[in-house]
Order: sequence, then C-alpha cells, then structure tokens
Amino acid sequence: MSVTESKAVSKASKSTKRSKNTVVTEAVEQALANTPVQMVPFSQLSLSPLNVRKAEPDAAKLQELAGSIRAVGVLHNLIVHRLPDGQLGAAAGGRRFRALSILLNEGAIAPDYAVPVKTISDDVAEVVSAIENFQHESMHPADQIMAFARISASGKTAAEIGGLMGYSTQHVQKFLRLAGMAPALLAELAEDKINVDQLQALSASEDHERQLDVWKNAYGYYRNPKELREAVLRGEVSAEGHRLLEFVGRDAYEQAGGGFRYDLFTDEGFITDTVLLDTLTRQKLTEVADGIAQAEGWKWSEGRAEGISTYGDDAQKYLLLNLPHGELTPTESARFEALDKQLEALSEQDDSDDADHDALEQAADACQAEMSAIEQNAENRAWTDDVRANGGVVASLRGNVISVRRGVMLRSDIPEVEKKAGVNNTIASIRTEDSTPEVPQAKPLSAVLAKSLSSERTLAVQAALAEQPQMALVIFVHDCLKSTFDHRSYNPSTLKVTLHAKTGLMLDNAPTSADGLAMQHLTAMHDAWQKLLPQDWHKSWDWLLTWDTQALINVMGYCLARTLDGASERLSDKDGKAGKDLEPVENLLGFTLRDWWLPTKANFFGRISKEQISDSLSQAGLGGASRDVLKMKKADAAELAEEKILLTSWVPDCLLPVAAPIALPESDAVTATDAGGPETDAEATANASESDNIAA
Repeated sequence: MSVTESKAVSKASKSTKRSKNTVVTEAVEQALANTPVQMVPFSQLSLSPLNVRKAEPDAAKLQELAGSIRAVGVLHNLIVHRLPDGQLGAAAGGRRFRALSILLNEGAIAPDYAVPVKTISDDVAEVVSAIENFQHESMHPADQIMAFARISASGKTAAEIGGLMGYSTQHVQKFLRLAGMAPALLAELAEDKINVDQLQALSASEDHERQLDVWKNAYGYYRNPKELREAVLRGEVSAEGHRLLEFVGRDAYEQAGGGFRYDLFTDEGFITDTVLLDTLTRQKLTEVADGIAQAEGWKWSEGRAEGISTYGDDAQKYLLLNLPHGELTPTESARFEALDKQLEALSEQDDSDDADHDALEQAADACQAEMSAIEQNAENRAWTDDVRANGGVVASLRGNVISVRRGVMLRSDIPEVEKKAGVNNTIASIRTEDSTPEVPQAKPLSAVLAKSLSSERTLAVQAALAEQPQMALVIFVHDCLKSTFDHRSYNPSTLKVTLHAKTGLMLDNAPTSADGLAMQHLTAMHDAWQKLLPQDWHKSWDWLLTWDTQALINVMGYCLARTLDGASERLSDKDGKAGKDLEPVENLLGFTLRDWWLPTKANFFGRISKEQISDSLSQAGLGGASRDVLKMKKADAAELAEEKILLTSWVPDCLLPVAAPIALPESDAVTATDAGGPETDAEATANASESDNIAA
C-alpha cells in the first residue's frame, strides 16, 4: 500500500471524526479569541520545535502558497510562542512560514516584512499546532504519531486528544501504540518506506530488535501485513533439517544468543528464535555479496535468504540482465580440454568390474567442478565495466547452497543509466521472464510428466503456427535449405516432415489436452479445410491446380504445423526445460504459452508432490496459499492451486523459454504478396478465396 493509501488508515471517516464545530475545546477557543493579533517582522520568526508537522510539505503546493502571499499578503495569522533565544516560534502556520522564507530568498520581501501573529503560552502551543494542522492539509502519519505522543506526554488521555483533534479514541490509541515502535521504523514511515498497516502488523511484538529484524528479512509478498504479523509472532520450529540452521551453523546461532528446546522425541531440538536465525543468514549472505562486489567492482550488493523473484514487489524493484557469454582464454581452453579428456578416461575406467567406483566418481566430480569453475570465471569476466558500475550482485540461498546473481539492476537507477553510452545495449536485453527458478523443486519431474508437458506445449505451438502459414513456410524452406546446401550439418530440422502429422502422438502423450484451447483451434481449422476438399480428392491433384498460390500456402502451412514435434521424455540437461526445441518457433511467432495453456489439477498439479505445488504457488507470488497447501490432502492442494493460479500469469518454469527472440534475416521475411510470386497486389486480392480466411 502506498503512502497515499495509508491516509485511509490515518484519515478519519464519518464514523470516527467528529464535526468541526466540536473539534476545538472551549478553553482553546477562548484562549485564541482573547489573544490579539500583532504585526511582527519576519526576521523575528522561526519554525517552532513544537510544530507537529515534521514531514516536508509538497513543493508545488508550497510554491503556490508563496505566489498567493506575494499577490495578496498573509491572510491568516500565524500562532507563535516565545523561544528561549527570544525568537517567536511558529507553532501553527509552518507552511506559511516556509512560503515566506521562499519569498525572502527570492528577494520578493524584506526581512522586516510585517507578519500577523498571535502569541500563546508554551503549554498550549503544540495542541494548537496539532488542531490547526488536522483541520488543514492531512498530516503525514508519522507526524500524527509524534504529535499524539507528545500531547499524551503532557498528561492528556487518548479520549481528550481525540476530542481536540476530531478523531475517535480508538484511532488515537492505535497511533499512540505505534509511537512505541522501533525509532528506525518510524523514520522509515516518515520517508514512506513503510506504511501504517505494515507498522501496525509489526507492533504485535514490543521487541524493537525483533521488529527491525523481521522487516529487514521480509521481501516482496512477505511484506504484506498478514505475513509480517505472522513472522513477528512466529515461535519455535524444528531444528531437524532446517536449511538456514545448516547454513549458519548451530554454534554460530547459539553464540549469537539463540537457543533450542529439547523434548523426548527429537535429538535436534526446536529453534526458539527464528527471527535471529533469519538475521544471521542475511548477515552471512551480505558478507558474501559485499566481498564479491568489492572484488569485482559492482556498484551495490545485497544478501537475502530468498533469491530475487520475478513477481510482486521484487519485479517492481529489480531487473535481471541477461547473463553474458564468457570467452575462455587460451590457457583456460587448454585446461578445459584436458579435463574433458580426463573425464572420458575416468568413464572408461569406471566400466571395468574391478574398478574403485567411489574413487573414480570423486575424481570425476572434481573434474566437473573445475570445469564449471572455469566457465563461471569466464562468464563473470564478461560483464562490462559500465554494467558493473551501475549494477549489483545478490547472494541468496538455493536450498542450503549459496547462489550468486550478478547483473541485477535497480529500476530506480534505469532512467539515469540509460543516459550513459555503452549500457543501453545491455539494458535492452533485459529478461522479461527469468528462466532461473528462485525456489528449487523438491525433486525432478517424472519422465511421463515431462513428456506430457512438452506435448502440451507442442500442441499449443502447432495451433499458433497453423494460424500463421507464412511462418510455417519460412521454417520449411529453411529446413529444405539446410538439407540441400548443408547436408553435413548437425543442426536438426525444426519440422519433422515425414508426411505424418504428430498431433495424434501428442494427444497420446497428454490426454488431458484433448479439450484444451489448442486442440479446439486445430480441430476447427481441420474441419474447415476438410469441407473444402472435393469428393475423392485423394485420387488426383488436378483439383489443386485450380487453387491460387495463397490458398496452397495456407493449406500447406496448416499441414506443416501439425508435423511439429517438441515432445521429450526428460527435461533438457542445462536449462531443465520441457520442449526446449520449440523455442525458435515460439520466438518467430511471438508466442506466449499462457495464451494457449493453463496449468490445472489434471495436467500438472495433480501429478506433482505437495511440496512442488507449494513451490509453484510461491513462485507465482502466492505465499499464503503456498503454505496452506502443505496442510491439506494432496487432491485438495491440487484443486486450490488450480483455483489460485487463475489469478496469475504463471506457468511452470520448465515451459518458459530461455532464448531472446530472434530476428529473421531480411531475405527470410515472407509477406502475403511475396509468397504469391510475381502476382500484383490487385491480382492477389482478386485471387483471394475462402481458404484465406481459414488460417486468419
């Protein structure tokens, strides 16, 4: 909720705010009525420390007020009291005082400019200031809290303060309680970094350190009031297998003051201070991130338990730049090749029955680890200096292993960065859908589910491709060129053109897709084309000689689309994708899977574990539902996931593309008129037939 929205919390409604006629008590009214107006030089005035409005007023409105005073003078007197240094402090009229200061700095008025004031005693100055400010422009919530606290300290009850200000006793009591919050949080409220609802949720605990730790450890969805309240009140949890405890270490946790409770049923015990454990985790990760940033020259760094999400608040705050391609040095290339040969030799030795398999496996793991490190170092070097100077590095946990994400941009920095030469190309290649899952799945998807999901994806792309026959022709021609002019190429054909459609095979792999949107479109197009076929059409092609070129292209595009086969029995090794071979076609079409397919209980949630359902909902930014499903039966959890996921645009990460959209060479671009050969626009229009509308 924004600061503007938080006014709904602090601003009284008709049910809580009294009539303005009853706002000011008779005593204050009488005191002001009996106080004469005096004209004093502006040089004798200053802003009183008792003025309740601490937040800076809106600059534009202040400039408007200065213009009004310049034109017609100060129409309403300021309320002042005598300060120890002899100056008159403006307890009410701070905005007028600031507007006069603007005019003085501009030379529009002189220091002896006469200002109307009423002088009152110190004991009622703050009350009068609060009353006037509440009657004028709504005060910032932080100012309200401080004003209530100071007036309460003078001996007035919440009911009396409410009577003075025109607010209900309950409203005043709530804000008085917030006055006891951690000072650092109240400072963030004044800077609009936290809102009243979030502050109230954290007030469920009176421990300032706990309030601050919960706030600092919370990201994205977990900063909503419900999650904050649960976190600040969270009790002990089992220490057995706790990933944060394993990361921080039991000794470090206990040395920091954390404790355990033991019972007869567990040797591991229960963690009694989860907030402290969260804080220790964040501190340890921050040290890692800081070290990397300093060593590599990144502008900023951050440590957090969870990786950056591509949903919710994280998506509003961060942008993840594409990972660069790192080039190996000659020395690294030589070492990499040597390690690769060593791996091959180890594999051959492992085939022997009398081999020491454990030792060989350890040696192979060491080779692979060194090879990965070489590639990682090359990738890290590939980040340019200007990106490092403007971007950051985030260290988080994936399971209980540290995950470092370089190339993170703060959205607030983008406008300034885009002005700098050299960074634009990198900014332009920002991922719109991050392919790296921030919450790892408990176990990999089964081969059956991988085949089903990749088949569902294939059917969706078939339907989209069948609606764009020109693109099917482009792909087919490209496959033909590879086969004819580069027959030794190891690049496989995109379309599996064997004159056998693969749609039926996809349906066998994914029976749940029979009633899906993709099959509805394919079936409708199939029926439409079939109606155009003459009787005994398969015995001769003479009837096709009567069709114009565009009609032939359209029907060929439909048939080619149905040969597309992206089904796979396992996820891709590097990226963990189902149907990864479909990505070039998807990019060509501007394809978005969610336009064609929706994860349901039948096709996805009912076929994975409850933990994986929970992880999926968490990735979709549905933290509450993510925790709820863990308490349910599997079938109920799958149904809830299907219901909740409708509110989002989420699809499993294994079905999201990782490649940036590709641009076809200009020679490959095909338009409707180009595909028809030499005929003119007029001829193409004249030759249009019913078949033109089928693929549209």
